[in-house]
Amino acid sequence: MIGSLCQEKSPQITPFNTTRNSVAFQFSWTGVKKDYAATEIDRNFYLLLKQMILSDERMLRNKEHSISFTSDGLQLSGVLHLPDHEPLAVVIGCHGLMADKKSPKQIELARGCTAIGMAYFRFDHRGCGDSEGIFENVTTLENRTSDLMAAVDAVSHALEKNMPIGLFGSSLGGTVCLTAAHHISPFSMVTLAAPVQSRSIQLPDDSPGSLKKELAENRLIFNVSAAIGSLHHILIVHGSNDETVDIENAHRIYRLARDPKAQLILKDGDHRISSKAHQERFLRKTVQWFSDCYHDQFDAAPTKGI
Repeated sequence: MIGSLCQEKSPQITPFNTTRNSVAFQFSWTGVKKDYAATEIDRNFYLLLKQMILSDERMLRNKEHSISFTSDGLQLSGVLHLPDHEPLAVVIGCHGLMADKKSPKQIELARGCTAIGMAYFRFDHRGCGDSEGIFENVTTLENRTSDLMAAVDAVSHALEKNMPIGLFGSSLGGTVCLTAAHHISPFSMVTLAAPVQSRSIQLPDDSPGSLKKELAENRLIFNVSAAIGSLHHILIVHGSNDETVDIENAHRIYRLARDPKAQLILKDGDHRISSKAHQERFLRKTVQWFSDCYHDQFDAAPTKGI
């Protein structure tokens, strides 16, 4: 399992008495050592073996693992990013209504989290990306909340232990995190352009027809205000010129949430946070928030921002 891989030492190949036509080498991994002597015929095999093992080790160090799990009988697809050592915590990301786990924001956030020693899990909600389900039939706030709860269980199983969980949600993904937080008790949470009420969503004229249909058929009606009052260690990020989810949603989340809490308003920022400068600021602040909240609660030395 992945939890075991986090703790294993790297495989080692140590050559000795190497000549042009032969090589002797020692192979060791997880405490087992064995010496080998290779003839000229075997030398190429040794080089290939070394290349394969080191390649596998690089793969482990990249720490990206595809994970499939089920939610209400549907198979969902996710990717777990691991740091170079056993993770301190894991952050689970929820994408927006029409997005998927390949969101550039989540991929960059995964890199930032692993750089400070935390795992990151991004997944496709039902009906999106590589997950099962027909979008128009399965997309509700309740269903997406169930997906997030299933993702928490999947990550705990993959890591073979329960560890502190952080939450990140973009747009409707932020609403999902707000809704599920009282079940998960995250050590920290970050929302980006999250709507508190469905009636505050203003769809652009060029929005996909399936999205307009969702709202027209009243299958995405919600008001999660009541769930926010118990939340803490939350960072609320929003663009001041968000054309889809009015900035008042960010102010409302901030007013209702408990301390510690923080708000990052990106001046002139749009819903997608399309400005590169805004993206970089969002990434730095988010990663630092997860780090600070973790260390504040688990008595570890603070980690400097990236």
